[in-house]
Order: sequence, then structure tokens, then C-alpha cells
Amino acid sequence: MKRILFILLGLLPLLGWAQPKCTAPLSPAESRARLQQLGDSLRKYDYFETFDRFGWSVVGIRSNKNAKSQFPTRYGIINDYGQVILPCEFSDIRFQEHSDLIMVMKDEKAGFMNRQLKWVIPPKYNGEFWTEFEGYDYFEYGLIVAADADWNYGVVDSTGREIVPCRYKWVNIVDPDLFVVEDDHYGAINRNGDTVIPFVYKYIFSLYSSDYRYLIVGNQDKYGVISNTGQEILPIVYERILDHEKGVFSVSQDGKWGVVDSLGNIVIPLKYETQHIWFKHGMDLVEMGGLYLNSGMDRDDPEKCKLLNIKGEVVLQGYDASVSDISGKRLAILYHDQNGDARCEIIDRNGKRVDGFDGFDASVFDGIDMMNIATMIPVKRNGKWGFVNRDFQLVVPCIYDAPAEGWVGCGRVNTGDGLTTLIDEQGQQLVSGPYRFISSPTVNGWFMAGGYPPDSWIGVTGFIDRYGNTTFTEEEIRQIEQWHNEEQRSRR
Repeated sequence: MKRILFILLGLLPLLGWAQPKCTAPLSPAESRARLQQLGDSLRKYDYFETFDRFGWSVVGIRSNKNAKSQFPTRYGIINDYGQVILPCEFSDIRFQEHSDLIMVMKDEKAGFMNRQLKWVIPPKYNGEFWTEFEGYDYFEYGLIVAADADWNYGVVDSTGREIVPCRYKWVNIVDPDLFVVEDDHYGAINRNGDTVIPFVYKYIFSLYSSDYRYLIVGNQDKYGVISNTGQEILPIVYERILDHEKGVFSVSQDGKWGVVDSLGNIVIPLKYETQHIWFKHGMDLVEMGGLYLNSGMDRDDPEKCKLLNIKGEVVLQGYDASVSDISGKRLAILYHDQNGDARCEIIDRNGKRVDGFDGFDASVFDGIDMMNIATMIPVKRNGKWGFVNRDFQLVVPCIYDAPAEGWVGCGRVNTGDGLTTLIDEQGQQLVSGPYRFISSPTVNGWFMAGGYPPDSWIGVTGFIDRYGNTTFTEEEIRQIEQWHNEEQRSRR
């Protein structure tokens, strides 16, 4: 069974689009009392995770405290009062970001409970299959792929009804009424079991960036594209097919990459070495290559990006990376010199630089994270980090060491001595403490935080709020401080 150690979980931001706000709904006094109560409960466990959107946390206990493995052997659930929801009697428990159901595994079998702790999918399936995907959100269209004890795959809905019986070598959910399945060959069936796409292919894959109207199919070492009704879109003549946007596809032939449309017409000639072809969604632009996007590339001599429109005309070239803004109307373009120093420009969809956009001169920054949905957006200048707001006005000067992460109303920064702290939109420090990590905000405006020794990732973890209240005891704080001092001495 795969589990991330609890100290690492504190480093991970909460998943999903509905990120909690960084403001505490509890008063300082109420938050202090609740955190103290929670801390008393947490010390009963060897493992705990951050709270989900319902205020529940998975906790764990090691049966053998002297065992070398740090992973718990029994899992349960508590709420944000520290009260037991499920006792530690299960071999794995996992919440779902977009479903109220909880995967619960016991005696090597797994199913799903609802929030009333009633089984809605009985615990009779191969739990090892679901635990292979750490952090994976299983349900899509209210359906889930399941496996029986013999590793035969099927599909079950959120009421426990088997839509596709567990009899196939593999199943992929394309949409609520279309399932790619592997028998001796790949094909697709509907929920009545009728064949929609004949079983004549060696491979069938969904295009990740599509709305599932298109599927990649392959025989031997060549690939093509079909619709979800089995109609041929592109013949099986290409070596690779990776992406598509609005009916155009990035493909390779004879080791060269380009873009073709759904009629097989060449839109961008197949003459590029890079397989990194990125469609700028909503902008009708295609980016080829890039410093950050080509793994294994020599960073001292990067392949520069080219930005082309859908006609294949070059809009911009010779830069290293780009990121689009929320509206899909502008791009932040990064250029790096031989020393690795960067400058940033904002351009429109025609490649024209936007000067003074909302009073924001991007050229003074080395980088900007414009993908963040928060109110505090990290920017970098001369190797230091600060924040701009949603109007691209500088609200926190670039004085902090990386990493920096922005949320709603506050941000996390590195203080330069190996510690992490929280600041508000005025740059004021919200908490003080010897914390090596602080997670994104969770329920009640709380943050998971903690520290660990210099030679280990296993340390002390707890929760803090923006008022300075915490679940840590004075002894635990002294232990974290001692580890931090040891780390600082080892670096001298």
C-alpha cells in the first residue's frame, strides 16, 4: 500500500478548484480553544492528514510502535473537534475531492461509504487497485472503475450498481454511456453492453485535452484518431498523437512534429524536432518547445519557443516560456539570458507587447504566476519573491526567498533562514514560529505546519491559525526549534 508520510502531506496544497479562503471564520478565542482540543486528540495518533472540505481528517495508528516503517497499519477518521468519526480499524481510507463518498478498505477489500457512514458500494472489490493512485479522485460522471479479486475490471456507479461487469482486462470511462474496454483487443461498449467501436485496435486512448469526442487508436506502432462513434478522423499513419484543440491535433511523422486538422490537412508543417506543442486554450495559438517544458534539455542552450497562430504563421519566437492569464487574452512571456536571469513581458494574442497593462510593468519582474486563482499572485525580481494583486499592483515587495505561494488574503514565504511564515496583503507577518513548512489553508482558516530533523522527513506536525494559536505543545515547539538550529549549524 502506498502512503505519503505525514510530514510530506503538510507540504501539499489542497486539491481542487474550490480553494478555501485564507480568513478564519472563528474568533481568536474560539480558534484557540478548538485547536487546543484538537491537539489533545491528535497526540493519540501516529499519522494525520489535513482536513477535507467537510472538516474531516484521516488519522492512523501503527500497531507496532518499534517497527521500522513509519506508515500506519490502521486508519480512522476524526472531525475538526478531534472527535472520532470512524475508529482506527481500517487498512486505508481516502476522501474524494468531487464526491461525498469515502473509499474505505478493510481485509484487502474496499468499497465506498457515504457521509452517514453507510456502505453505498459494498466492500468486495480489489482495494489494491484504488490505493495504487495516490491522491487520485476516482469518480467521474458518478462512475468508477473497479476490479475484482482476479483483477478483472468493470464500472460501478455511486449507488453500487455494476454498469459494466468485472470481466475485462481494462476499462476506461469516456462518458456516461461509453466505455473503452480491453478484451483480446480494444473496443468500446455502451452501458447496455452493445459494441459501439469494434474490437479491432491494439490501443485506444482518450485525448487528455479533449471533451472526449475524439479517441486515439493504434495498431502496431502507428496511431490515428476516431470519434466516439467510431468514425475515422485521422488515419492510422502517425508515430505519436499527443494533444488537440478545436479539431486540430499535434502529430509526428518521421520524427518531425506539427499540427493537422480533423480532415488531415497540415496546419503547421511537420518539421519541428520538439514534441512539446502546447495549445493556448481559448487563444487559437500554438506554442512549440520551451526552456521549462522540454525535459532533459540542456538549460545552457535551450530550444527557444515559437508562438504560431492556427494558420501556422509565426506570432512570436525566441523566448523561453509563457503562461496565459485568466481571461485567455494575454500571455506573460519569459526571456532568459546566458546567466539564467529573466525578464517578463505581457503580450496580446497578436504578439504585440501590452505596455502599462493596468498600471503593471511586467518587464521589471523575472517571473509571474498568472495561473493562480488567489488574490495574492507571486512574482519574482532579482531572485527574490513578492506578490501582486489581481489588478497586477505590487502589494508585497520582492524581498523573500523562494518558494512563495499566494492564496486569498495571505501568502506563504520563505524567510531566508530555512523557515516559512505567513504574511497578509500588506506584507505583515501573521504567525511566528520555527516552522519548516506551512500548508495552504484548510477548514476554520487553519494551516498544517511543522518541522523535522536535518536528516529526516519524519518530524512534528500540527495546525496553526493566523492569530498565533496552535495545536503544538511548548515541548514540541522547543523540539522543532532544536531541529532548526541543528540544520543551521550543519550549513555553516
